[in-house]
Amino acid sequence: MNRLQCLSLVAFVASAPVALHAAEVASTNLSVTATVLDSCVVTAPTGLVFASVNAGAATNQSVQGSVAVVCTAAKSSVSVKMEGGDNAAMGKRYMKNTSNDLLPYVITSDAAHTSAVAIDGALYTGPLNAVSPNVFPVYGQVPAGSYAAGVYTDTVRVTLNY
Repeated sequence: MNRLQCLSLVAFVASAPVALHAAEVASTNLSVTATVLDSCVVTAPTGLVFASVNAGAATNQSVQGSVAVVCTAAKSSVSVKMEGGDNAAMGKRYMKNTSNDLLPYVITSDAAHTSAVAIDGALYTGPLNAVSPNVFPVYGQVPAGSYAAGVYTDTVRVTLNY
């Protein structure tokens, strides 16, 4: 093959359409869904811990705790209720020690202890904000008196109605 033929062949091959194979592509859609339930969570991040109660104290002994509520949606009207506790008797709350001695206490919604929360009474009624914690202070008070030595406990259930 001479030089002219070779160049002609190269020119012909270079000008011929070249079939390029493109990569094949397949696709689909991924469905993404979520359901956020209309719900609330009630916690008591800070309990009422009296520590050491002076049995002969001439005055009432008080502590502060809190109840917190978080809801996924705002609520226009709720009630946060507190039942009597495991040792309630005759309309009063009591802590009990291992000897079954009782230590009376009162739960209030204010630091001045003027608004007692009755057994099965409301700590709070009204609207709630969404997502951020709604924190309600609670106060406990042991009245002055003479009490048997021991470690006293009680559990008060807190209920949110919404």
